[in-house]
Amino acid sequence: MPDILDEIVRVRREDYARLGPGFGAEIPSHRSRGVVPFMAEPGTILEIKRASPSKGDIASGLDPVALADRYVAAGTKNVSVLTEGRFFKGSLADLAAASASQPGTAFLRKDFILFEDEIEVSYRCGADAVLLIARILERPVLLKLAALCRSFGMTPFIEVRDSSDVAKLQAVCKAGHAVAGVNARDLATFRIDPLIPAALRSELPCKTVFESGAATPGACRFARRLGFDGILIGEAAARTPERASEFVDGFLSARPDWIGQFWREIAKRAAARNHGKEEGTVPLVKICGITNKDDALLAASLGADLLGFVFAKSPRAATPFAVREVAARLAETHGKNGSGAESRRPLLVGVIVDPDSAEAREAFELIREGALDAIQYHGSNPERDLPVVDSSGGSYGIGRYSVVRLGDEGDLERVGNLMKGGEPRVLVDARVEGISGGTGKAIPRAFVRRARELGNLWLAGGINPGNVRQCVEEFSPELIDASSGLEAAPGRKDHVLLKSFFRELAR
Repeated sequence: MPDILDEIVRVRREDYARLGPGFGAEIPSHRSRGVVPFMAEPGTILEIKRASPSKGDIASGLDPVALADRYVAAGTKNVSVLTEGRFFKGSLADLAAASASQPGTAFLRKDFILFEDEIEVSYRCGADAVLLIARILERPVLLKLAALCRSFGMTPFIEVRDSSDVAKLQAVCKAGHAVAGVNARDLATFRIDPLIPAALRSELPCKTVFESGAATPGACRFARRLGFDGILIGEAAARTPERASEFVDGFLSARPDWIGQFWREIAKRAAARNHGKEEGTVPLVKICGITNKDDALLAASLGADLLGFVFAKSPRAATPFAVREVAARLAETHGKNGSGAESRRPLLVGVIVDPDSAEAREAFELIREGALDAIQYHGSNPERDLPVVDSSGGSYGIGRYSVVRLGDEGDLERVGNLMKGGEPRVLVDARVEGISGGTGKAIPRAFVRRARELGNLWLAGGINPGNVRQCVEEFSPELIDASSGLEAAPGRKDHVLLKSFFRELAR
């Protein structure tokens, strides 16, 4: 796939050489408004955006002044204006007009800035902050551009996406004030993954904004739960400005909590598994249907990332005693290692079907004790049940994710709706009527491929030592979940099969 960002930068250099730093727009001779602090408090950044390379026209006939007015009326304190002309159909004239109409609102110039004189042009057009993309700027250039922003009283807004970008950001922050943005959209391919920001959040030394991909209030809440100070909403705001207040309220209604903490941990583990790997995917592994200490400790020693304990009517049902015993033993075996670093133990997950059941209440109690780390919701009514799961954790929420059993087109639609609503991952399993899980049946391959198109794949259903390598090679799942295919009997793992399973993954 061609690198879209490289193409944008190449064209932009050509346009700069031909048109200069104003890119054909009439630039004011001086700034007509005071500088407004950018991201002074947690909140949204709503974007004036006409088009994009991935979506084409979004709102090509928009009135930047009217749209800025509408955004401010919806409650945002920050507005972004996309000024790139060739790929996004923006203009510095949009920034100048919108910022002049709202002197008390902070305006971000969002563009592919490469040259020093573009900073003064941004200032004269009314920008209070300027986007600087770490990936396209060498460290000395980035430092110089950030310093120029500060010299005009503007905030450098540094966009990062990987560890090399973070190193540049840290140098910028050491020199002075900055705000960071983590783009959920890969600007090389325009694919969106909300766990990219999740993986980087704890590494960032300043106020941080979640960028791209949020199209619903639920997705806005998810960004806040991860611990981000702000969220930048582009296409969804420009295309449906009548929903602007929903986005603002969605973000501000949440706070950093245990849902966000769980997903930050999952994101870090997935990134660590594939750090430096150029081809293929090394999946996270969840071993489910654990009922006893011996099976749990063997799975942990072999490299399991998550262990699942069923709290529902099932031959694989676990007891609170077993979970507490496993949690205590893992705390002993995964404490400090010889280097003084914390050894990473598997996350312990309680699998529930009905959040109002006695079994689910046992799982919730284990969460509150700290014996379980998260809940896997395996029911069929997430709109009704997920709020019940969330409330079971009290004011700080509860780590959790959902399962959809795939059997028809409607099930695929449910996966898509959950992800649009702010669920970063959905585990897909085979649908067998009357059985919630552990069926030993595989999902039809066509449905797996379709599910993979909706986002990073979490895959369950009939996975065993004989087919796990094929599953990984064919579908590149981010996580695989195995249960009945590793059993000697329901609720008892076959240790030979467990070892074979992990050997196959290591090939």
